[in-house]
Amino acid sequence: MDLNPYSIDARFALAVKPFYMVAYMVKIYDGKSYYLLLRRCGKHLGGNWQMISGGIKEGETAWQASLREINEENGITPDRLYSADALECFYEVSRDAIVMAPAFEAFVDTPSEITLSQSEHDAFIWVTHSEALNYLEFDNQKRIISHLETNFV
Repeated sequence: MDLNPYSIDARFALAVKPFYMVAYMVKIYDGKSYYLLLRRCGKHLGGNWQMISGGIKEGETAWQASLREINEENGITPDRLYSADALECFYEVSRDAIVMAPAFEAFVDTPSEITLSQSEHDAFIWVTHSEALNYLEFDNQKRIISHLETNFV
């Protein structure tokens, strides 16, 4: 067996099982895209504006977790959900691990009433891409929302 790391057989692949996901909700109105941002409440990242995010439960796929989290965090069921072909990466202190969260884009065709999960968020806003860049604090989030605006909307 060759232990040289540079001679790995290309037929072998490494699959990474995510335990966290993020979803960006978008609606199109008068030809412009608007993204839903939620303001976190509580001690962890309180006051921070973000997209929908959450853990993936045992036996659940990332896309299934996205649909569940979207409904739990704002009470909406999206009309369409797509993989964004992007990962949000960050360090999570509690796990002492780098999180690689697959990103999804969820489209809402018909305006629906937002019902926030009061334990997680205390406000929401629909903003354009350029406005979202001013609200979002983390570069990964700005990168992904720009990727979505360019490639999916």
